[in-house]
Amino acid sequence: MPSYEPIGALLRGLEVLHAINDRGPQTIGDLHGATGISKPTLVRIVETLQHAGYLNAGDAQRRYTVTPRVLGLANGYEPQRWLMDVAGPRLDELRAAAGWPVELGVFDGDAMVILNTSREPGYLSVNRKPGSRVPLLKTALGRAFVASLPDARRLALIDQLAARGDDEFDLARHAAAFGKLVANVKKRGYAVADQETLTNGRALAVAVIVNDEPVASVNLVVHSSAMSLNELEAKWGARLIELSRQIAADIVHR
Repeated sequence: MPSYEPIGALLRGLEVLHAINDRGPQTIGDLHGATGISKPTLVRIVETLQHAGYLNAGDAQRRYTVTPRVLGLANGYEPQRWLMDVAGPRLDELRAAAGWPVELGVFDGDAMVILNTSREPGYLSVNRKPGSRVPLLKTALGRAFVASLPDARRLALIDQLAARGDDEFDLARHAAAFGKLVANVKKRGYAVADQETLTNGRALAVAVIVNDEPVASVNLVVHSSAMSLNELEAKWGARLIELSRQIAADIVHR
């Protein structure tokens, strides 16, 4: 247990920084809609972050953006750097073959964090930035990871998520639907998401499993107008399964 109550102002500041980092340029009104924090408080937060060097002062429309200084916040974080080094060449190879964004994501408590994605902007708007947090139960990345957890860990996680009031965890509160999803992922070897968090995108993902534990997930995201879900599964399901096995083998032999 922590010794003290969390510092609310610090939590709100971090929430604002995450919102701008994930969503791109934001006005005070945009941030109010994204966070629910009052506008006067948001003004104080963004001016503080500007003073600290993490936000630009805003353009003519008063939209705030992060500065390169935010990159320094990750300099001391090592645990997943080796994973990106190992998986990077494999991901680049598939991107070249597919012509679509390919993402590597890791579990972070109640979401997946994208570590590696296409270096260039993808087709239209289906690609996401490194560092983006994506829903655990509404994305192919998250579903593949959760379904691959050992039973006891998966059940404990779902119990925790079911207690959350957020809509994105609704699936955790419906045991039959969640059980069916897990069974389908185990049967096929991959998870899918069809225009759920990406309204114009479909995704197929496979967990990277090392020593019977998932360490990450990889997925391929396509534009919904370019490929049906059946086509995505038929063309890329086996390829993604093989990619995850190759990355797992590279990790073991590193």
